[in-house]
Amino acid sequence: MVLLNIAGGVALILFGIRFLRKGLERLMGHGLHTWLEHMAQRPWTAAMAGCAFGTIAPSSTAQTLLTLQLLNAGKLAAGSMLAFLLGANVGITVTVQLIAFRFFDYYALFLVVGLVCFQYFKSENVRGAGQSILGLGFIFLAMTLASASAGVLAADHDFQTVLGVLVNHRLWLVVFSAVLTLCTQSSTAAIGLALALGESGAIALPILLPVVLGANLGLGLTSLLAGFPTWEGRRLAAANLLLKCTLIALLLAVFPHIEAWVAASPGSIARQTANFHTGFNLIVMVAGVMFAGPVGRLMQRTVKPGEAPVADAIRPVTTHLDPAALASPVFALANATRETLRLADDVKSMLEGAWRALHERNAGLAVEVQRHDDRIDDLNTAIKLYLSRIPDDALTPRDSQLQFGLLNFSSQLESIGDIIDKSICSAVIKHAHETAALPAADQADLQTLYEKVMRRMDGAISVLATRDRKLAEQFLEQGDELKNWCIDAQKRHYQRLAPGDALAIESSARFLDLVNTLRRISGQLNTIGHTFVLPKGKLELPDDNA
Repeated sequence: MVLLNIAGGVALILFGIRFLRKGLERLMGHGLHTWLEHMAQRPWTAAMAGCAFGTIAPSSTAQTLLTLQLLNAGKLAAGSMLAFLLGANVGITVTVQLIAFRFFDYYALFLVVGLVCFQYFKSENVRGAGQSILGLGFIFLAMTLASASAGVLAADHDFQTVLGVLVNHRLWLVVFSAVLTLCTQSSTAAIGLALALGESGAIALPILLPVVLGANLGLGLTSLLAGFPTWEGRRLAAANLLLKCTLIALLLAVFPHIEAWVAASPGSIARQTANFHTGFNLIVMVAGVMFAGPVGRLMQRTVKPGEAPVADAIRPVTTHLDPAALASPVFALANATRETLRLADDVKSMLEGAWRALHERNAGLAVEVQRHDDRIDDLNTAIKLYLSRIPDDALTPRDSQLQFGLLNFSSQLESIGDIIDKSICSAVIKHAHETAALPAADQADLQTLYEKVMRRMDGAISVLATRDRKLAEQFLEQGDELKNWCIDAQKRHYQRLAPGDALAIESSARFLDLVNTLRRISGQLNTIGHTFVLPKGKLELPDDNA
C-alpha cells in the first residue's frame, strides 16, 4: 500500500505539471510564442528566454519541441539554440525549489484559490492563473502524500538494507534515476519523490545527489528522444547531453568533496538538494553559452544528416506541422498559423502569376500557375488535418477561435486558388490567341481592381499575423468599399458600351467575368476579418460573398 501511495503521488505530480503548463499557456496566450521568438536571438538572451519558458512549462519534451520549432522556422541562430534549451533546463528547477521551500504544506490554500479562479471566473487570464495555481496545488498535495508514505518506509528494515547497498553504488543510482526520469518524462517527479524520502529521513544526501545527477541525465535523454526525428534535433540534443554527461562524470569523480561541500551549505537536506539541482543546470548553461562554438563544430562533424533518397514521383508538401506539438495548443496553433500564412503567400503568388499571364496572353505561364494549385490543395489538406488533431478539451475559447479562423481561412484560400485556376487561368488559355483586346478604360479599371485585391491579400495576412480586432474591422470596411467600387466600375462600363457592336459585347462579357472573379476573391478573404471581429468563443460562418 505504501508503494502504491508513492506511485499515486508520482502520477499526481505529473498531472499537476501538465495542468500547470496548460494554465500558464492559457494565461500567457499566443503572445508567449512571439515573445520567445523575439528574445531568442542571441545566446545570453536566448538562455534567459529558455529559463522563462522552462519555468512555465516544466517539460523537457516541450522545451526541445519549441527549440526545434524556432530552429526550423529560422528564428534561432546556431549559437542560440543550445543556450535556449539549457536555459529551459534551469527553469525546470524552479518547481523543485518551491517544493524544497515546503510550499506543499499549504497545498489546501493553492487548491481552494485555484479552483475558485478556474471554475467561477469567465476571464481567460483569471482562469489561466487559477489553473496554474491549481496545478501547483496538485503537485504540493502529491508531495504531502509521498512524504507521509516515505515516513513509513523510513522505519522499514528491508528498505534500509537496500539503501545501505545503494549508497556504495552511485553509478547505479544515477542510471536508475535517469530511467525513471525518462519513463515519466519529468525530472521534477523523480527529484520530488527523492525530496519526499529525504525529508522523512528515509534517505540521506549520499543518495539524493546521485538521484539528482541521474534525473538530469534522464532530462538529456528525453530531449534526445524528442529531437531524434530530425538531424537538427539530434545535433541539438546530443550537444545538450554531451555537456550534461561531461559535468556528471566530473562530479562523480570528485563525489566525496562535492558531498561534503553540499552538506556544509545552509538549509535543510531538501534545500541543499534543490540548490545542487539548480547549480548543476546553471553550470551547464554557462558552459553551453561560453563553449557554444566548439561544441557546435563538434556536433557538425559527428552528427551529420544522411543522404536524402532520390524520389521518382513528386514529393509531398513539406510543412512545419510537428505532430509532437499537438499536446500544447499554443505551439500547435503557432505552427498552423505559420503554415496558413505560407498558404496565403502562395495563393498571392498564384494571383500575381495569373494576372501577368493575362496581360501577356501567356498560356504557358497560365498552365504553370494551374499546376501550382495542386500544391495549394495539399497544403490546405495538411493544415486542416493537423488542426483537427488538436484535442478539443485542451483548447481555451481563445484557442478555439483561432483554430476556427485557421480552418476557415485555409479553406477559403484553397477556394481562391481554385478560382484563379478555373476562372483566370482557363480564360487566359482560352483567349490566348485572340487579337482583340479590352478597351483601355476597361483595362485601367481591371488593373485598379487587381491592385485593390492584392492590397486586400496583404491586409488579410496582416489580420492573421496580428489577430488585432480593430485591424480586422478596418479590413471588413475595406471589403465593403471594394464591393461599392466594383458596382461603380460596372456602371461606368455599361455607359461606355456601344450598342450593336458584337466585339464590344464579347469583350464586355470578359470584363464583367474578371470583375466578378476578383470580387469573389475579395469576398473569400473576408472570412479572416469576421473571425477576429467575433466575440471570443462565438463561432459562426461568415457570408463569403459579402
